Amino acid sequence: MWEKIKAYFKRKQTERQAKKDRIAAVKPTLDQFNPPLTRKEWRLTGRGKYEFDAQTRKLTQFGLTVRLEHRLNLMMLVLLALVVVTYIVMLFF
Repeated sequence: MWEKIKAYFKRKQTERQAKKDRIAAVKPTLDQFNPPLTRKEWRLTGRGKYEFDAQTRKLTQFGLTVRLEHRLNLMMLVLLALVVVTYIVMLFF
């Protein structure tokens, strides 16, 4: 009984591996599928910081979220600096 079960899973594993090999033989190479980024795309990704989908040539949802978080954090720091400068000017001048 156990031998039949082992043989079944062994056969399934070899079938999966054969399928992966067939797909790998048909797929184009990575260089053909992912051409290098253009200047516009390089700037859009923040010099490669944000996740980029090579198929649609746009930022992924995660990349957009990270970029927005970065911009919001930067804006909060700028506003905090302005508040501190305003407070110093009002208090001492």
